[in-house]
Amino acid sequence: MLVYTRVFGESAPQAFLLSGPDATVGELIEHVRSVRSAKGREVSLLGGVVDPSARLADVGVHEGDLVEVIASGEAQPPQQGVAHDNGVDLEALKAQVPPAPKRLTEYEDVTQLLQWGAPYHINGDRPSHQVWTSDSTVLRASDWATYRSPDKLYYRTYTGRQAKAERAVSTAFKFAADSGQLAQVDPEHVDLMRSVVGALQYPDWGLCVVHQHATRFALSSWIAGATEFMMFDELRHAQLYARLGLAYGEVHEGFDDPRQGWMDDERLQGTRRLIEELLAELDWGKAVVLSGIVIEPVLTSVVHAMLTSRSIRAGDALTPFVCQSIAEDKARHRDSAAEFLQLVATDRAHGDSNREHVAEWVRDWLPRAVDAATSLAEGDAAGMEALGRTQEWIAELLQTAGVSVQSFTPTTVGASS
Repeated sequence: MLVYTRVFGESAPQAFLLSGPDATVGELIEHVRSVRSAKGREVSLLGGVVDPSARLADVGVHEGDLVEVIASGEAQPPQQGVAHDNGVDLEALKAQVPPAPKRLTEYEDVTQLLQWGAPYHINGDRPSHQVWTSDSTVLRASDWATYRSPDKLYYRTYTGRQAKAERAVSTAFKFAADSGQLAQVDPEHVDLMRSVVGALQYPDWGLCVVHQHATRFALSSWIAGATEFMMFDELRHAQLYARLGLAYGEVHEGFDDPRQGWMDDERLQGTRRLIEELLAELDWGKAVVLSGIVIEPVLTSVVHAMLTSRSIRAGDALTPFVCQSIAEDKARHRDSAAEFLQLVATDRAHGDSNREHVAEWVRDWLPRAVDAATSLAEGDAAGMEALGRTQEWIAELLQTAGVSVQSFTPTTVGASS
C-alpha cells in the first residue's frame, strides 16, 4: 500500500510503502517518525490521536492518499551514520510513473483549446445553431487538434514578422517614387502592367474570403489559427497589387479602374471563373486543399515569374520586390496546406476515404487551373517554365501523401519570349 504523508506546515510530501491493504495507523506512524522530516519528534495524525492498531482503511486512508501528520516535542539531532528508510524502492516507483508530458511551446500554448464543444450552455448537448460540425467538410480526422502549422505563427510573432515586411515594401515604394523609376520603364511593359497588375487584387481578395470561411468553420483552433493568418495575408496581397497599380497610375494613364479588365479581358476570364467557383465551395476542408495546393500555387507562380522577368528587363525594380514579398507569404500558406493534406491523408481511420476525395478534387480542378494560368501567361517563357515546376511540386506532394491521381501529368506547353 503506497501512501504519502507530510508534516503539516513544514515539509513536502513523502511516499511510504506499507505492508498492504491491512496496514495500521501505528505502522504508518513508525515509518514517519524514522525519516528526517520528523526530526525525532512524536508523530500523530492531524485531527487527533487515533488507536495505533486501527487499520488505515477504517480511518479513511486509501492507496495513494496524502496523509497530514503533526510532530510534537523537541526536535532531536540526527543520529550520525544512521540511514532512515521509508520502505520505498525509488527506482521501482520511477518506472511506474508515466513520463511527464512534453512542455508546450508558446505557439501551442496560446493556440490550443480556443474552440469549445458540448455541453453547451444553451439547448443542452445540441445548440439550435451549431458552429463546428463534422458535416462541414467531407474530410474526416480522428483528431483535428493534432494539426500544427509549420510556420508556428501566433498573433505576436505574426504581427512582428509582417510589420518588418511592410516596412521593407514601403521603403521600396518610396524609393521608386523618389527616383521616378516607373516613369522610365519600357512602354510595352506598361501595357502589361495595365492589363494585369491591378486585376490581381481580385483573385487574392477571393482567396481572402475563402480563408475567412475556413477560419469560421474549421474543426480545431490549430487549423483556424493558420487559415486566419492566410486570410490577413491575402488582404495584404490584394492591397499590394492595388498599390502597385496606383504607383503606376501616378505616371501613366489607364490605371484608374482595373475592374473592367477583370470582368472582360480574355486572358483573365479563366482565373475569374476559377476564383468564383472556389468561393461557391462551402466545404472548408476542400477549400484549404484546393486554394493552398492547386489554385494559388499555379496562378501565383506563373504571374510572378512573368511580371518579375519582364519588369527587370523593362527597368522596373519595384514590381519584383513586391512579388517577392507576396511570394514569401504564399510559401508559408503552401507549407501549411501541405501539412493539412498530410494530416487527413495519413489518418489511420479515414485516410483512404480522404485520399479519394483529394484525388477527385485534383483531377477536376488542376486542369482548369493550368488552363487559367496558361491564359494569364500568354506564352511568356518564364511564366510557362514556372508552371511546369509548380506542377512537378504538386505531383511530388500528392505522391508523398499517398494520393493517386493517375490522369495527372505535368503539362508542358510551348512558350515564346
